Amino acid sequence: MTKIFSKIFLLLGIIFLIPTLILNILSLTKLENDFDNTFKPVPKELLEIYDANIAKIIDLNKLKELIKEEVEEKKYSGIAIPILVDDIVRKKFFHGLSNIDIQTNWLLKIANKLYFEKHFSSAMQPEDIVRFNYAFCNQQAIIFQEIVKDFGFEFASIGFNVKTKEENFGHFVSAVKVNQDWFYFDSNLEPNYDRRDSSVFKGVLEADKEILKKLYPLYDFDYVTAEMISFHSLNKFPAKAGVYFQKITLFFSNFLFLILLFFSFLLNILDKRRVNIEN
Repeated sequence: MTKIFSKIFLLLGIIFLIPTLILNILSLTKLENDFDNTFKPVPKELLEIYDANIAKIIDLNKLKELIKEEVEEKKYSGIAIPILVDDIVRKKFFHGLSNIDIQTNWLLKIANKLYFEKHFSSAMQPEDIVRFNYAFCNQQAIIFQEIVKDFGFEFASIGFNVKTKEENFGHFVSAVKVNQDWFYFDSNLEPNYDRRDSSVFKGVLEADKEILKKLYPLYDFDYVTAEMISFHSLNKFPAKAGVYFQKITLFFSNFLFLILLFFSFLLNILDKRRVNIEN
């Protein structure tokens, strides 16, 4: 039986080795900085704030340095700092899902096809997101939170899963604590409101229909309840589980064949020892 399992693991190891080699060889033919994938043309009908000069900053440290210099130059403090960060993130991206290269991660490709709505291949780490000029709501929130935390602010995430008459309103935004008050920030949909007004944050968490309608007039909030809006990930990176999943699938996509070959080799040794003992 041990010999049979050894051969099965050997066969599976060889089977998984072939696509692993092919995918890694193909990945070498791609440019390390594929501009066509990380930058998209700006839509003609774009209504969002967008600045091409800020969008072309694809290094997270340089983006942080830009904001730090402006804060120091204009002597910003308190709520003025997260408002500046929000402005920069609004200008850096327009709405669109940015995805990492998963050419060598075939396990993640399978998961992505089976559960497309989960967006397993989306860019989740700040260093990856910043390379794009477009990003989803949660991706823009990650960049916003990554920057405000450097200024010592407490931050959190707010998730929406609101049932409406036509389609659900799913969204992801940020909150920042300044002194003793929390403030609401949405870099993605860019609602027009007084970002210095802490009552907006309170109204959103209480599912105040009037406030929500002012923030997002294109959506219906007739059926909204406080349970549909969640405050979470206090001072925590909100995509930690997603990044772990990407890393784990990448590891097994590239080394599963090696693990199988190792077990085949180990079982083969055990089988030979068993035969020697019996003889």
